Amino acid sequence: MAASVTTTATTLEGQLWEIALKTQLAELAVPIETRPNNIQTAVDTENQTVSITFSVPATFSVSAAGALVAIPTQYLP
Repeated sequence: MAASVTTTATTLEGQLWEIALKTQLAELAVPIETRPNNIQTAVDTENQTVSITFSVPATFSVSAAGALVAIPTQYLP
């Protein structure tokens, strides 16, 4: 299991940005031949926005109530 992440931002948006950066660093720690590229971030200083794109492997099932349940699976060591 990955270590927990402590954030310092005081807003949910800021915390998301911090987690995205820490996830990118974790991906970069994986050897290049097996490195995943599941998270991308882009900073647009002109429009003052940050875009985060993240995809993660998941398993899917249907609950007893008939709802689709997605459970992300670990992809980083």
